[in-house]
Amino acid sequence: MSTPAITEPVGKTVAQDVPVRRGRRVRPLTVLLHVILIAASLIMLSPLIFGLFASVSPLDQILSRNGGILPRVWEWGTYLQAWTTASFSRYFVNSLIVTALVVLLDTLASSMTGYVLARRRLRGQRFLEGLYVGTLFVGLTTATLYPQYVIAEALGLDNLLGIALVQLAGIMLVHIFLIKAFVLGLGTEMEDAARVDGCGLFGTYWRIAFPMMRPILATTVILGFQASWNNYQVPLVFSLAAPDLRTLVVGVSALQYDAAEGMTPYNTVLAGANMALVPIVVIFIVLQRHFVRGWTDGSVKG
Repeated sequence: MSTPAITEPVGKTVAQDVPVRRGRRVRPLTVLLHVILIAASLIMLSPLIFGLFASVSPLDQILSRNGGILPRVWEWGTYLQAWTTASFSRYFVNSLIVTALVVLLDTLASSMTGYVLARRRLRGQRFLEGLYVGTLFVGLTTATLYPQYVIAEALGLDNLLGIALVQLAGIMLVHIFLIKAFVLGLGTEMEDAARVDGCGLFGTYWRIAFPMMRPILATTVILGFQASWNNYQVPLVFSLAAPDLRTLVVGVSALQYDAAEGMTPYNTVLAGANMALVPIVVIFIVLQRHFVRGWTDGSVKG
């Protein structure tokens, strides 16, 4: 038994079955917009680029008016000098300890407070939220910095933990409102099911709500890390009588005064400043996927 041959319809070819891809038309306005954005990015990055080149340039070239941007001699030893001679290794560890404490305490306290304010109607809640908003207009790290230091010293917290707690008071309030707004935009079906299964308030928060807060928590982690790592006033006050408590930012500032050389070692200072930027950049790259989503959801929803 012979198999009937399959014939193509008359007037139709195989080439006609393949869709024709047309070239994407580039609009002049789009090209102009990209050019403007690239130019703006280069302008914003120019101080960082100059700081990177200056950190490995000789000091006399930096002080010269016609020294140029590119180093005549690449002196990578400035980074080693900043890390060892200027005690940046100790300051770096101090910054890591303080920032880790701030981020950990802020994540737990802000998420719990924001969740309760979003899911419960407490007596006096409006007054409490108004008090929170009012404190945002008071410089908790400026006007009340000295009283906070006196209280911390009286409690025996004139150490890295005290620095972290004072910094935490200045950054946690904004994060509470961001998390509250984010939680208000979440559905309550899974939380209701957890309560039916016997979960209490904390169990529902920890097992259901906390994992769902991942985008906004990534945002608060980045903001909290940046605010704590770059904080200058609080570590400066705490380390005036105890230089061992200096963080990296305070250490970079103290490095500007070099009695032995009789002049500011700008190349070493810039090397320390560049090292201080590395952790912030790494944290942002790791969490950038959730950053924009968490920021927009926490600002708009609710």
